[in-house]
Amino acid sequence: MQPHYSAVIELAKTAGAAILDIYNRSEYTVVEKSDESPLTEADLAAHQIISKGLPDILNVPVISEEADTPDQEQRAQWNQFWLVDPLDGTKEFIDRHGEFTVNIALIEEGQPVFGLIYAPVTDECFYGGDGKAFCKIGDEPAIPIKASNPNTQIGEFNRLRVLGSKRHGTDEFNRLCDKLEERVASVERIAVGSALKLAYLASGQAEVYPRLSNVSEWDIAAGHAILRAVGGDILSLQYESIRYGHKPSMIVPGFFALGQVNFDWRTLLLA
Repeated sequence: MQPHYSAVIELAKTAGAAILDIYNRSEYTVVEKSDESPLTEADLAAHQIISKGLPDILNVPVISEEADTPDQEQRAQWNQFWLVDPLDGTKEFIDRHGEFTVNIALIEEGQPVFGLIYAPVTDECFYGGDGKAFCKIGDEPAIPIKASNPNTQIGEFNRLRVLGSKRHGTDEFNRLCDKLEERVASVERIAVGSALKLAYLASGQAEVYPRLSNVSEWDIAAGHAILRAVGGDILSLQYESIRYGHKPSMIVPGFFALGQVNFDWRTLLLA
């Protein structure tokens, strides 16, 4: 692991400690952003820590959910940049479900080359890049992770495990699961909050995560890097690659996250 990756892990843990300090209070401030999503003191505290610390690790621009996004013309000139969601799963934070994360990704030429997803409540850190991915829990040594093999799940267990959002389930998602069940195997639907879905997918706890509604690039870039490190990918709903920072908007209108790409997902998901 490159030295600056270790520094990113420590920075994420520092931000996570600040988040937990606020999470454990009896009261904290919540306001509504222009898109009607909630913003807490914890979002801002983590943003300040991360946006200040990342340039000391690698001095390239930082795009954070909790700061103004530079316009497309400016972003197009960057070969590298950090892409950050300081607190992904703010609603889970507010509802005290614990399933919220710190997401940090490094983007090069529009592609995620390193990603980290840190869950402060469980002190789990998933990270990957350069064809390797790991999970580190607390002070324990990091353990390599790998994606699940869909053929094994179907052949040995007659199942596919499909991840979905706790808050954004749709009829379209349910119809897709029904189609997979009709064509392939029994479908186990697993509802998880925040970017933990991508972390769990990369660590073999499910085979596919279809998201059929909008997300932002900072929601998925870290998980995308980790998935690529284990042989997976995130593709658009048209089954095309996703580039980061190159469109006028940072919105991604849905995607298919795959634990392994060497499986005939295209036929199943698009037919």
